[in-house]
Amino acid sequence: MALVSFSASGSFVAKNRRNRLRLYGGGGAGGGATGAPAAGGGGAGGQIVVSVLQLTIGTSYSFVIGGTATGSTTATVNGNDSTFNTTTVVAKGGAGAASAATTSSGANGSATGGVGDVVGAGGNGATASSTSAPGGGGAGSGGNASGGTGGIATQLFGGNGGAGGASNAPGGNGSTLGGGGGGARATNTTDRAGGNGASGGLVIDWIPPCSMMMLGIG
Repeated sequence: MALVSFSASGSFVAKNRRNRLRLYGGGGAGGGATGAPAAGGGGAGGQIVVSVLQLTIGTSYSFVIGGTATGSTTATVNGNDSTFNTTTVVAKGGAGAASAATTSSGANGSATGGVGDVVGAGGNGATASSTSAPGGGGAGSGGNASGGTGGIATQLFGGNGGAGGASNAPGGNGSTLGGGGGGARATNTTDRAGGNGASGGLVIDWIPPCSMMMLGIG
């Protein structure tokens, strides 16, 4: 099977009728820290949606790749959605974590709103404690963060979550494709931004007519 991947919005000209798409939503940003001390929660990883589509050879199909969710000191910044052919396949971005004057909870991954044959929720961001900032969730179907360690993506091509911020530091950025940002930690009066949620992506397999149709997360 041939394979092509995209990390920015554009168009795809079908060269084979039967195509398997893996579409990744962007990760949510980690929570900022605005107190002394304070720690924001980890952002959730973006969805992964897998679909097998019958496309028309020679036809151009547009797609949108969810961009980076830039972490903030005060705002909750959700991940950006990715779409193929507008509404045919949709992978939602992960939820961002709230900023904190003390501590905040991690954002949970969700399969809600995804469109396609199989929808996998992003991993959960971890909840902050009074002494540490938490990691962000990995992309698609699991990969929950644990403490300050970002979630490891369990799906092919998925990105890992960012690490929690060190003492008085911003959260770590999620990895492409779709990793959630880590939470920030402030130990003095300087506010710190949550880590960025990584951008999404699109991976396409062209399935020859004689091949067995394979579908699934993994």
